[in-house]
Amino acid sequence: MRDHIICYINGKRYQLNQDHAFMTMAEYLRYIRGLTGTKIVCAEGDCGACSVLVSRIHNDQLSPYQSINACIAKMYLYEGCHILTVEGLGKAMDLHPVQEVFVDEQGAQCGYCTPGFICAMAGLAEDLKIKNQKPCAQKVKNYLTGNLCRCTGYEPIIQAGLKLDLENTPSLKDLYRDEDILADYKKEKPISIKITGPDQEIFLPKTIDEALAYKTHEVKMISGATDLGVVTNKGKLKLNKTLSLNNIENLYQVEKSDHFYTIGAKVNLTELEKKLSSDFPEFARLLHIFASPQIKNAATLVGNLVNASPIADTIPFLMVSGAKVRLQSQKGLREVEIKSFFKGGYKELDLRDDEIVTAVIIPRTQDEYKLYKVSVRKDLDISVVTFAAGYKLQNNQFESLRLALGGVGPIVITPKKLEQNALGKNLGPKLFQYLAQEVEHEITPMTDHRGSDQFRYQLARNLMIKFGDEILKELNPSQFEASI
Repeated sequence: MRDHIICYINGKRYQLNQDHAFMTMAEYLRYIRGLTGTKIVCAEGDCGACSVLVSRIHNDQLSPYQSINACIAKMYLYEGCHILTVEGLGKAMDLHPVQEVFVDEQGAQCGYCTPGFICAMAGLAEDLKIKNQKPCAQKVKNYLTGNLCRCTGYEPIIQAGLKLDLENTPSLKDLYRDEDILADYKKEKPISIKITGPDQEIFLPKTIDEALAYKTHEVKMISGATDLGVVTNKGKLKLNKTLSLNNIENLYQVEKSDHFYTIGAKVNLTELEKKLSSDFPEFARLLHIFASPQIKNAATLVGNLVNASPIADTIPFLMVSGAKVRLQSQKGLREVEIKSFFKGGYKELDLRDDEIVTAVIIPRTQDEYKLYKVSVRKDLDISVVTFAAGYKLQNNQFESLRLALGGVGPIVITPKKLEQNALGKNLGPKLFQYLAQEVEHEITPMTDHRGSDQFRYQLARNLMIKFGDEILKELNPSQFEASI
């Protein structure tokens, strides 16, 4: 058992024990390593000023570099990783091509956000080179959605992205010879890690059996830290005894069979979006606007599920897709229907103290899906109300229908009565107007700073009408007249 993590920063090897492993990555980079290009502004993973690039060693290979938010990342989660900061991309007299194009296009104003933009754009350049693609305005914007410029200087930044010279941009894996990092890391014996400080402990097992032996009621699970990193930064939660599955290789897999997708607990949302895009394009579309690249590169489906927020964007889809949750303990393995996984009260789960969620299983069916979210901003914002429908149509009727609404009760609501009442009735405006009227009897929204209960009632009604409008338009595009 090791009592420290090993990581690499701009090509150099570092060993972190209890003194530094519990720091956020941004704090460690700035205050211990003196790499002050990584800024701390929001400490919530929203503004992107702290963006860095990370590659993780998997199966004796370094994964493609992806941007993350260093302000909410815990250093102990980055065992076996190579971290690139803005200082590591280039030097004052030898700038990286991304840095050069920023200078040429005057992409910096006050400069405070610039290091984060450059790291995010370097991630864009790397992805484009891997895919042999050229930059376009939409792709540049997509990769920079997690970076805010308070000087409102977005146009020259976008122009910088469009003028990337990819032919003369070196691959990130060649900047510090990935093969040298891999060779150095292979000298380490692949064992579990436990780091104990004065008032906290983190366990990073190499096997699921070790994880299950450690899991008790007092142990808090941590995955990508996109939520826990925020609440701990704000002092709302103290992580005393923590368990991470980061070092268990097989939990990063997405397995596809004839009938199911099995999503491992460590599959991040970026990877999930790619893997499910062919069978579940509507879910992939939702994931595309779910959060910034930095958040999606760290956040996991299982983390979003077990966090159990009633406004979580992925849960409504899982509800209507008939997903199951795979739970493991030392007593054995069980699979639970996702609707039974949520017991009814706020964040009450059918998850025992000694159990760990190791996978989510999504059936591959012929169902169609509609997924909506309403938020103040379209992209990267917490939902006010979410809506999901999974359905089959036959002879202008619903052969099957499953509905789920989030943000309208203590858990995501599945209105069984509405589902049953819709079956066997001809599709038309009157049916969906009826469903819109009746949905308010199935939900119990509350008032908070994002919206009043009455606002949420209205949103639920509107989304039901929107669902109907889209189906009717698809069935009869020439005859359709919008109901709204």
